[in-house]
Amino acid sequence: MKRKFYVGVSILALTAIGLLYACKRTEGMEQMTTDKEMNSRPLDITVSSPQVSNSWLEFKSQEQFNNTMKILHEQYQSPEALAKWESTFTKKDFVSLRKFYEQTDADSSEKRTAPTVDSLISTNKILDCPDSWFATVLSKDGYIQIADTVYSFKPGQKNGEAFAVPARYATELIKGIAPERISGSKMHLSSFSIIPIPRWSEVGEDVQGGSSKIPICSYPSKFMPNWWGQVGGDIYGGDNGMDFPEHNGRQVKLQYHRWRVGYIFYASTGVRVKMLKHTRFAGWLSITYADYMIMEACCKGHLFIPGFPLIPFSANTFPAWPGFIRYSENNFEKTMKWVASGLANDILLDHFNFHFKVNYRDRIVERFIRQ
Repeated sequence: MKRKFYVGVSILALTAIGLLYACKRTEGMEQMTTDKEMNSRPLDITVSSPQVSNSWLEFKSQEQFNNTMKILHEQYQSPEALAKWESTFTKKDFVSLRKFYEQTDADSSEKRTAPTVDSLISTNKILDCPDSWFATVLSKDGYIQIADTVYSFKPGQKNGEAFAVPARYATELIKGIAPERISGSKMHLSSFSIIPIPRWSEVGEDVQGGSSKIPICSYPSKFMPNWWGQVGGDIYGGDNGMDFPEHNGRQVKLQYHRWRVGYIFYASTGVRVKMLKHTRFAGWLSITYADYMIMEACCKGHLFIPGFPLIPFSANTFPAWPGFIRYSENNFEKTMKWVASGLANDILLDHFNFHFKVNYRDRIVERFIRQ
């Protein structure tokens, strides 16, 4: 059975959940601040830095977490910048999931036999998190603490179950006791029982090349179905029909996708373009670079926060085409919208357009996806 999640079903289900949580908040969880409210406030640097506790990051409040994420999304736009932010905490025995991804795929030799990030994700050995900014604050083992709750996204659960565990039982987590066996823990099916996160083939109106004259926020007339996971595809050559030149005798491809995911208290949607090279034993690794990548995207919809009316939003990349560009790049990504307030947050999309152009050794690829 093909699993897709549509706007109407999502709104009904999530509204019911919202009413439930509006009436009864989880013990120890304080009133959450909405993303809309956060955007209207100046950045408060005094509450922006978490501390390391038990090898994961501990945020004193939901507001501190939201403030930190706002700073990361607005001021740390590259892997190098995120690594610099993390450096303060890595000295204190914290390794982020984002950093673990990098370390795992660092060996690009043809003799490599160790499993790659993709293979570990496909076998449910590590968490699949397409949002690099959330992966920056999540520990490599899938833990994060906000106020008096430790959230466990530890992989290995059959249906991708995640857990909210009272922080007073953190020592039991450290000892390796399964979250479901800890008193007071709450189970959440944030993955919709789909492991790993689904990667759908492109479902939008996909136009090849020559579309830069269409305004990025020019949407189709019909609302889009709300898929969950990643939607996109692989491209193996330029729009002229010629394959990408091989890198040291190995095949190259371009991978693009839009994502929409949620992790109990945090949800996001965004876009990514990535260059990959096929290695002899390790599979596809992002170790080859395009001459340049240009992206633009525009989306609109509603934020779902339990206990609040649906909040409309519209977001687009800035600066405008062709200003949002990277040279000598292998991974270009942007979180378009995120929300972090309470339980069962979600982003309901009405439309999501994505336009990119990539030059890989004089093979040019351009796509305009409207949905």
